[in-house]
Amino acid sequence: MNVERRNRWPLLAILALIASSVMCGPVVDEATPTPTPTPTSWPPGEIASPAPSPTPTSWPPGEIASPAPSPTASTCDGLSGAIEVRVLVGPAAAVGLEPFSVGSIDLSVSSGGAPYVVQGQGHIAYEDILTEEWGTYEVILDLDISIGGECGDGRLVLVLNLAGSQFVEVISEGFHGEYPWEGEHSINVVFPLVDGATVEGEGWVFILHL
Repeated sequence: MNVERRNRWPLLAILALIASSVMCGPVVDEATPTPTPTPTSWPPGEIASPAPSPTPTSWPPGEIASPAPSPTASTCDGLSGAIEVRVLVGPAAAVGLEPFSVGSIDLSVSSGGAPYVVQGQGHIAYEDILTEEWGTYEVILDLDISIGGECGDGRLVLVLNLAGSQFVEVISEGFHGEYPWEGEHSINVVFPLVDGATVEGEGWVFILHL
């Protein structure tokens, strides 16, 4: 009985050594997995699309836009001149005196854009006397003349307003007569924008000077 107990101890010691070798064997570290990169919005490996090109303007890219044409200056803009006036003096013409009263009216045209307004004014005076054996015959005329209208399309469209007085005095043996007159009169005229243009009517002549 003692012999079996002595033979059992070496066997148990061998088994214990084997178990200890298995349980205390080398520890192997586990490798930490490398995280997979999260792909961007475009697929991995592809090149991101470039930003869209700007939309070209209404004229082709690379060309220079043509400047807006400048407006053509009007011949009316800032125009100035005068109108020569010849008005028939009826009582003077009746007895052979100089028949016309002659004068000049300055005119100016506005600037800066249509409508181009025309303005002007002037004065004419006439005085003459006929002396004969029978007596004297005298004529006096004073007229103020104003101009109004517009310039455009190569012409002047005007209204000339005449206002004033006329006086005729006749002195003869035993006779003395006085004949006064006052009044106004308007005359519509159209001039082409040409120096020397003339417009005539009954009892008057107007000549344009530019």
